[in-house]
This record gives sequence, structure tokens and C-alpha cells, in this order.
Amino acid sequence: MITLNEAEAVEVSISAVEEGDEDRAFQALDSLTGIAVDFLSENEEADAKRVIQSIESAAQAAAEREMELVTINSILSLGKLARSAADKGFESALGKAFIAIGKLGEASAANSLEAGSKVAATTLMEIWNFFPEKWDQEKIIAFSLLYKEIGISAAKSDMEDVVLSAVTGLGEIGKKIAARKLEIETVSSLLLLEEIGKRVVESYFDEALSSTALSIEEIGKLSVKNGLSDAVLQCQWALETLRVQAEEKLLHNSSIVTELALDSFTDTGYADSEENIEKIQEIKTLLEKIQKTL
Repeated sequence: MITLNEAEAVEVSISAVEEGDEDRAFQALDSLTGIAVDFLSENEEADAKRVIQSIESAAQAAAEREMELVTINSILSLGKLARSAADKGFESALGKAFIAIGKLGEASAANSLEAGSKVAATTLMEIWNFFPEKWDQEKIIAFSLLYKEIGISAAKSDMEDVVLSAVTGLGEIGKKIAARKLEIETVSSLLLLEEIGKRVVESYFDEALSSTALSIEEIGKLSVKNGLSDAVLQCQWALETLRVQAEEKLLHNSSIVTELALDSFTDTGYADSEENIEKIQEIKTLLEKIQKTL
């Protein structure tokens, strides 16, 4: 049963955003955050998830109205709730909170809210670092997909700095999981970095494309070290694709960076095979499946 205080806070959050009233929106979101914290402390995870959804809905509306401070406040509140959920061991509420943050980062980027996008990217990494060695496959890929969506949305909005933040976050995850020898997750991160890279080329973001190539190279080197053959091959394929596209768009710096990165993998001893291609396709299918749940 929804409590009156919660119902009032939800109603105020919606009306305040519709009216562009930041002060009332802040008040409502603070109330909702407090209510969610109380639910978590009382082991009422389902109720907490409902409130998290209410915060996300109001924040999405705020992002669409370009109310950046309200959006940022909401992201930070969701980060606080993610911490509380993690401390209590509520994985479902934790997942709902960090996915909401990622989606708000994407919405912020889509509406050219640079600060909001960056805060979302930073907050996602803070949550990832709660226990980077313990995330399961689905959540690892969810984090990666959220960074990819922020990066692509930022590229479409011509915000190269935000793209760089997204690439950095996704690259860090890729390196962590390659070090853990998680091949499916590592290949996933490489596929998603390649997606960002392809979109970055269209925006002529030379620096962001160089950063993407360097992240792919770093993940690839760890993959070589740990014998992740599919990841090494995907690294090479991604770099070759981005090198060609960089040259076509006359992005001189990134075309050099991608070519030098490719040179790091000339003697890996891994060769293309039908089996590798099939595995990569299976991972792409897995990405699509998890994407639909976000």
C-alpha cells in the first residue's frame, strides 16, 4: 500500500517538473529518497524499488525539460540508494538504481545536459567499485551497455567530453573483466566500444576515437596475457574497422593511434575461424537480450 506521504511526494515531483519549479522538485525528490532509505532499512525491498521508479520517472521528465540541477540531484539520490541497497544485500533494488542512473545519463546526453551526463557516468563507476570482483555476468554487461548508451547519445549531441567519460568508464570495466579472464564479458565491452567508435567517427571526434582505440588496445593486451582468444580477435577486428573509418573521415590523429594499436597484435598467434565468428555472434545476441531488459 502506497503511504500518503509517498503519494504526495510523487504527485509533487511530477507537478513541480511540469511547472519548472526546481525548489518543489528538490523537496519532493528529497522526500522520496528518504522514504526509499527507510524502506531499505526496514527490509522492504519491493517498496524501495517502487520509490526508485518514481524518482527515475520524475528525473526523466526533468531531463526532457532541461532541468539539469534536478536531474543531477536525482542521480546523486539514486547513487545513495544504490549504496544503501548494496549494504543491505538487496541486489534487485541495487540493479534498479544503477540502471536508472545509466538511463538518466543517456537522457541527459540526449538533451545536451553535459554536467548531468558526466555525473551519471561518474556515479555508475562509483557503484561499479562497490565490489568490482563480484558482479555477475548480466550486471557486468548491463553496466557496459549503459556506458555505451551514454556515449552514443553524447556523440549524437556533439558532446565529446561526455563521450570521453563514457569511453573511460567502459574501458575500465573492460580491463577489470579481462584481468578476471571473463571472456564473454570482455568481448561484450569490446563490441560496445566499437559501437561508440563508429558513432564517434560520424561526429568527427578525433580525440574520442583515439581514446576508444586506446581502451580497446589496453583490453586487448590483457586478453592476450590471459589467453582470451575471442577477445583478442574482436580487439583486432574492432581496431581495423575503426582505422579504416578514421582514414575515410581524414581523422589523422586517430587513424595513427588505431594503426599503432593494431601493431600491438601482429604476432598474437590467433587466427580467424568459423568458431570464433559464431561465438562473437552469440555474444551479440546476448547483448541484445540484456539490452531489452534495461
